[in-house]
Amino acid sequence: MGNPADGGLGSLGSRLIRNGSSACSGGPRGGAGRRRVGPDPKPFAVDRFPDPFPLMPTVLSLHLGANAVHAAVSVDGRIDVLALADDRASVEAPDPTDGHGLVRLLVDAHARCVRIADAVPDELVLVRADGAGAIDPVLVEAARRARVPEPALLDEMRAVAALAAHGPRGVSRDLAPALGGIFWHRRGDAPTGPKPIVTRADLGGDSRPDRPPAAPSVVAVGPRTVFEEDGGSTGRRRWASLPLASAVVVVALGVLGALLVLRSDEQPIAPPPATTTLPVSTTVPTTTVPSETVPSTAPSTTDPLATDPTTTVPTTTVPPTTVPSPVTSADVEDVAVPTTTVPDMATTVPDVATTTEAPRLGTVTLSGVGLTVDATTDDEVLVGFGDDAGTALPLVSGALGEPVGDSGWGADGACSAAEVRRLGWGGLQIVLARNSADDSGRFVQWYLDGLDSTVTSWWTLERIGIGSTVADLRAAHGVGMSLEQPSERDPAGWFDTEPRLGDGILGAVGNTTDTGRVLLMWAGEGCVRRFS
Repeated sequence: MGNPADGGLGSLGSRLIRNGSSACSGGPRGGAGRRRVGPDPKPFAVDRFPDPFPLMPTVLSLHLGANAVHAAVSVDGRIDVLALADDRASVEAPDPTDGHGLVRLLVDAHARCVRIADAVPDELVLVRADGAGAIDPVLVEAARRARVPEPALLDEMRAVAALAAHGPRGVSRDLAPALGGIFWHRRGDAPTGPKPIVTRADLGGDSRPDRPPAAPSVVAVGPRTVFEEDGGSTGRRRWASLPLASAVVVVALGVLGALLVLRSDEQPIAPPPATTTLPVSTTVPTTTVPSETVPSTAPSTTDPLATDPTTTVPTTTVPPTTVPSPVTSADVEDVAVPTTTVPDMATTVPDVATTTEAPRLGTVTLSGVGLTVDATTDDEVLVGFGDDAGTALPLVSGALGEPVGDSGWGADGACSAAEVRRLGWGGLQIVLARNSADDSGRFVQWYLDGLDSTVTSWWTLERIGIGSTVADLRAAHGVGMSLEQPSERDPAGWFDTEPRLGDGILGAVGNTTDTGRVLLMWAGEGCVRRFS
């Protein structure tokens, strides 16, 4: 399709305005789904050569915006923006309650499609504002009076979500709903759960790898397969193992020698041989120097000598030349005492690669289009913005329990509706809005702050929540998100995960560096959350 991001300048209508011809004639093909207005230049071509591919129906999508109406058309599977005027892509939007204005708009759009695209619309999609279901009977009656196909009525949010899920990126905000109606008609609503993993078997291809496995490394030792072994290689391999065996023997001898040294360290240090029976202790607990005079009688010989007082004891008197000097602190310093070095028993734990598991989702998951109850399960339900309050509130209360705070219906200067009701579950708040007391209200916004999401389990599908970092935001949403710092004197900033389509999640971070943490976040346009 053309580039709709250029605001319609690359659309079908603008191209036709410039050159005055039809860009979607499609040749002589005809059949179901494409009714030609002009004569067929080859009336017998269809009968002679039947088209094996049935043509897709022609679908006209109109977006009834607040101020302007935009259109898109799908002809034979090709999607283009349809210019509703000769000098511009859009026309002024009539009042939703103006039946005559709506009939005139539908007639003009139908005729414009016939004149520009050379095809009669088989189906019609009308994209209206969110929560404007009250005008549905008026739109259906206007289509009946205009003699156009019965319209399929669609909210803006669903159309934009379908474009985001199935269509291209970079579409301007004015053209997104009209183009989204075409993609919604073709592919349906946008999925709310994670995208499934598509395997080669799902595509009908061979499940084997595209290329054979890599060959063994060229530095591999020995034969690569058992078929390469022979007598010569066996001998070489045996000789090649000798260095390894020698290394093992050397290591074993080293360990044995170390054990012997350690065991010898545990033996007491014996003094030089002497004639006395007084051993010298190997352990010197204190530096107290023993008496320099050897006692005349040893304790072990006192009793036998006491029985004979006339007996002299020449052997107990040790001459100074033969008695080793007592162990002094100076001698201890001079004598190298072998010490046992105790190896450091501190165990060095190797770095273990840790895997970070994604946090578990809670019963309610946040998104830019509303809340999802029991996401990624078979029972998941999308509570979208614009849904009736009588349906949305029971679903949320069933998942989170009764709210702990309820403001009741009343005026709120920060919100655009006449009456607003705020309900809270801790840090999570949802906003219901209505224009009159007779209106049941609709779900328009959610807001989150308070404790980190690691505690509350309130996350988006990308696992973004309170406490997430700016680096987490960039990893989840890439370069498409916006991050701004309003003041140079304040490091805080604001982010928007989908600034182009306008259906993203907004919030504030403590600072705009990669380590900045998410402080609060919200989605929906019911009430103003940013005042700077």
